Amino acid sequence: MKHGIPTETREVRIIGARCANQETLHDYVARKLNFPDYYGKNLSALADCLSEICVPTKITIAINEYDIDPGMQAYVIRFVQTCAREALVNENLSLSIEHL
Repeated sequence: MKHGIPTETREVRIIGARCANQETLHDYVARKLNFPDYYGKNLSALADCLSEICVPTKITIAINEYDIDPGMQAYVIRFVQTCAREALVNENLSLSIEHL
């Protein structure tokens, strides 16, 4: 820890199969990333909270496309795209995708 700021990277693993719908996905992510209570549980709010991460954080999204409900597949793609965009602009955030 340097000047009260953690220097170690926080690692967060998000497992896609645990997310049956948009609400459970956002609840799960909010818990894993310690988002504030006012988190809006949508992709815009996700982008806002990811942009505010100020400690080094590596997010791994573990996905098996066969475990994702067909009705959620398009949303999961947009979710991953949102995370990827924020990882490009926030130097404290990195993203990896793991195919299970």
